[in-house]
Amino acid sequence: MNVVTNPIALAALNRALSAARTGPAPRPRYSSRTADKFVIRGYSELFEELGGIGQHQGRSKNSEMVAAILEALSGNMRMKSVIMALRAYLGHDLADKVLAEVPDFILAECKVTDQFVIRLPPSVRDTIREGVSSAISAKGASVRTMNQWVLNALEQWVNLQRQQYALTTAAIAIDQTVFITAENH
Repeated sequence: MNVVTNPIALAALNRALSAARTGPAPRPRYSSRTADKFVIRGYSELFEELGGIGQHQGRSKNSEMVAAILEALSGNMRMKSVIMALRAYLGHDLADKVLAEVPDFILAECKVTDQFVIRLPPSVRDTIREGVSSAISAKGASVRTMNQWVLNALEQWVNLQRQQYALTTAAIAIDQTVFITAENH
């Protein structure tokens, strides 16, 4: 194991260990009847995909969308870190082979227009509004509306979820093979 001596890296490691010990803060309870609502004009294919991911994760479609939007506001750093860790665990050659088999979800290929009313927990609306406003007003931003930004965030979420699922499944399969092989010897 590598010894961390850089003071900045040590501080980051200590913050990560502290966060791991305390765990994530519990999500506040709220009534969807009084929650802020935002209508997303998008595509049935996208909303169905998000529903499937949510079902796999044990969350509602609404919760999946909120998670996707909040993750996008942080630059998808958590998902990208998980994928990088899985790539390192599998080895880049095997990870590349696995990911080559994962189809991309392409928003531009969706055909059936639809809309979904997303219900936002308290304080999330302001976080999203401020983050999206900053992203849209950023120099060189290609997106001009909140709806388009949200659709792009959801598309990226679907693709990152697909990649994570494929890499995790491959890691589990390899671990099971190694365990079975070790058990037989």
